[in-house]
Amino acid sequence: MGTRGEIYVRNSSSVIELWRHYDTYANFMVPYFKVFAKYAAWCAGSQRHWLTYPEDVAAMLIAYDYEVVLATRLRFVSKGLLEARPDLKPRGRINDFEKVWILDIPDENQTCDITWKVRGFSFKFQADAEEMREDIRKGKDAMFENYMEKIAEFSVKPLNDEGGGCRLCGYPGPLIIVEDPPVCIYCLLKNLRDDFFKAEIERIVKVAPLITQITR
Repeated sequence: MGTRGEIYVRNSSSVIELWRHYDTYANFMVPYFKVFAKYAAWCAGSQRHWLTYPEDVAAMLIAYDYEVVLATRLRFVSKGLLEARPDLKPRGRINDFEKVWILDIPDENQTCDITWKVRGFSFKFQADAEEMREDIRKGKDAMFENYMEKIAEFSVKPLNDEGGGCRLCGYPGPLIIVEDPPVCIYCLLKNLRDDFFKAEIERIVKVAPLITQITR
């Protein structure tokens, strides 16, 4: 059984509702959101206003989650990329959760000094889930104590800082395959004819056996 959770990406005019099957406890989700903020900033590039649209941020969050899944499978799963899909998805009619995460982003079209606020909660099972969702949609945060117990709260700035990403393209996401010094899978696949990269592929084959299947 996974630790299921609902995730809301919200500003004052729009709310996108998502659902995640596994690992929505704070020890996983706090670093997850912090790394995602760098990933989203890298995706947005000069179009930083994208970081203020709940629809765009939610789309990037699902894309990021898929890369988390791919990175895990490349390292640890013998099936490689087979049967891989994002664990995060639109909530739809799903009504099965233990945790609630709210990602509050600024109102639209800001480009400078963007700050996201993240809050995580444990849901009180005796409470009314649909009433809680309606209060989240309406921004009635003062009512949260009726439904939830807070487990985490922090702010993060979505910035593509130097360091920590692929040394060739700057990619900061999960698919960093060669970690010292960092190289992403995209640059490995683009540079297969280079002897250095062939050697790097051989070096990581023990932890990512599918790489040889992709590249030969």
